[in-house]
Amino acid sequence: MSGSTRRNVLKAGGVIGASLAAGAPFRAFAQGGEITVTALGGIWEEAVRKCFVAPFEAKTGAKANVLLGSPPQWLSQVEANPQNPPIDVIITTPDLAINVAKTDLMDTFTVEKLPNLADIPQQFTDAILGKGTVFDYGVAGITYNKDAVKNPPKSFKEFVDRTAEGEWVASLPGIAYAVTPIMLIWAMARALGGGVDNVDPFFDAVKKMRKNLVFWNGPNDFFNHLASGEADIGIYFDGRTWAHYDSGATWIDFINPSEGGSINALAVQKPKNAKPLAWDYINVMLSPESQLQFATMLSYPVTNKKVQYPPNLANRFTPWQQAHFPPYEKIAQVRSQWVDRWNREIGG
Repeated sequence: MSGSTRRNVLKAGGVIGASLAAGAPFRAFAQGGEITVTALGGIWEEAVRKCFVAPFEAKTGAKANVLLGSPPQWLSQVEANPQNPPIDVIITTPDLAINVAKTDLMDTFTVEKLPNLADIPQQFTDAILGKGTVFDYGVAGITYNKDAVKNPPKSFKEFVDRTAEGEWVASLPGIAYAVTPIMLIWAMARALGGGVDNVDPFFDAVKKMRKNLVFWNGPNDFFNHLASGEADIGIYFDGRTWAHYDSGATWIDFINPSEGGSINALAVQKPKNAKPLAWDYINVMLSPESQLQFATMLSYPVTNKKVQYPPNLANRFTPWQQAHFPPYEKIAQVRSQWVDRWNREIGG
């Protein structure tokens, strides 16, 4: 045996020994040791690589290749080749996850396959029909400029009434923003006595407020409205609010309305026929250590109940029990009707 070959064997043996000592499954090496996982861009990619990929690779000795893009794109790739999916772990939105869960494309999540799933409240897995689980979430509520709004509204109803009275100009997500039907139309209709089957309360509220409203169609637009003084308050996400705060906008603050804002979450799924190593990766994603690191980087809460947030994060995050899971399936059935009504009654 040559010196280089012997060194390679010893190196491989050392990696295997370290992996087994850490309790990682041996299958990492039996399958080529490589999977493809997904991430959104920007800070999201950085967080996925640091919080999930790095510990997965350290525990298994395998490699996780990160594919950037969007959930619809990734799901289309899996649908095109279900027998040999090009992606092993998919991050997606709950509505898309539910739709694909109704097909035969995704594996069922169980504690046997994912030990850390035992520490994820069952509601988060049930929300994806058992074919995945929610691993982080945010809440859409009321974000405001503390310098301009000294006594912020504590509820959606108060927000509507005081906006209608002209106490401030409010910024709302426009219909071109993909999440508007969930974070605004459904959430506000529900808070004002309606729901999926009756969104009249929402449209009535917008008519009352209309002369004191501006609309945003991208998250940065909302922040620009508040920074420029074009608006003083509006409907926005807690995580993005705190990201702005941490970047220097300490004049901004967030309130979860007393009726409860909408939960806007991300789920993880494993395509059928994807490499079994995917289970190891997802188990890392659901671990309290990785989830805490992820929450710290992105300023969004996570779902493992063993996670203990430091005080600065605990004071920011809205417990999921104080918000509401949108009925994604029902909203999907009426979404186009809501968009048409918005265009007729509200316009741009």
